[in-house]
Amino acid sequence: MEDINWIFELKEKIPQFLERLKGRKNPGFFHYSLSGDLYDENVKWGLGNTVFAVKIYYTLNLLNDLSKEKKESMASFIKSFQRKDGTIFDLLIKKKRAILIPILLAIKNLDFNNLFHQQTIRAETRQSISVLKLLGKKPDIPYQKFPKTQEEIKKYLAKLNWEKPWGAGSHFSHLIFFLKNSDLENKEDLINFAINWISKLQSSEDGSWYEGSPFLQEKINGAMKIITGLKVANKMNFKYPEKLIDLCLLAKNGTQACDNFNIVYVLKYANELTGSQYRFDEIKNFALQRLEIYKSYCYPEIGGFSFLPDKANVYYYGAKISKGLNEPDIHGTCMFLWGISIIAQILGIDKRLGFNEQVP
Repeated sequence: MEDINWIFELKEKIPQFLERLKGRKNPGFFHYSLSGDLYDENVKWGLGNTVFAVKIYYTLNLLNDLSKEKKESMASFIKSFQRKDGTIFDLLIKKKRAILIPILLAIKNLDFNNLFHQQTIRAETRQSISVLKLLGKKPDIPYQKFPKTQEEIKKYLAKLNWEKPWGAGSHFSHLIFFLKNSDLENKEDLINFAINWISKLQSSEDGSWYEGSPFLQEKINGAMKIITGLKVANKMNFKYPEKLIDLCLLAKNGTQACDNFNIVYVLKYANELTGSQYRFDEIKNFALQRLEIYKSYCYPEIGGFSFLPDKANVYYYGAKISKGLNEPDIHGTCMFLWGISIIAQILGIDKRLGFNEQVP
């Protein structure tokens, strides 16, 4: 096995990186990158940063080791972004998102679902509720802005642009999350209806869920989102896992943290459905090669990963939030750690490593 000892040092180094990102004046606040943020803690922003911080502590299996005060401050900070309609989102990110981007994307993709940031707000709300659960908390106002009947679910899913399966799949996953965490008496029936609806989109040729002819990475990214929804529903039984494995093993190296993560996530769950009986040696070799790629994004002297090669991420949900300096950021660190937790399971070293797989 190639040298992978570096991943066993992360549990010590990553918390040191988070300490450097932690706000000094605003409890619960974390910077996005080490030194290149465009906004500081005196501005009301940073919801996503704190969400990522909670996920990182959870992945490292350190969340329960934090003081009650620290967990309370993170939860309170996240809840401070909730609006009266139950949504939880970062208003600065919404305001700083370039005005023309939603319009141009809507025209280009013929998809007007996010013209007024509805989908972005839904995504932020889902992630916020998810990490509040990790902290043992609930939002002060229950989120109710999701379909609650079969007809509403059908319209919701049909409106999504399945020629862009990463975006469409993510909003299927959000729907399942909100249904699963609701108080609806018939939520299991509604979840089954939604899963049955998207099952007709699964391709028998490559195992992914889409319409049209999306490119390879888009198919993989879309499959990842669908599978997170199935995992939330505890219904991890999809067709054509072998085809999905073939699809993933065709892929070339991703250029950013999400692409590099999505592929190992899909491989892991497709492999589980085959009982590790299909191209498993190739999957293990692929996972080892992926660790080598991950290592190139790591800053061992600092602790942390950059979202992009040799630079921190510049945009978050379309809003410019950093200068993109050659340094790690909290987003890249969160995604690469999640990927390492998955790779460790594939390689059978997960118990030795001691990471948790993130909750989608």
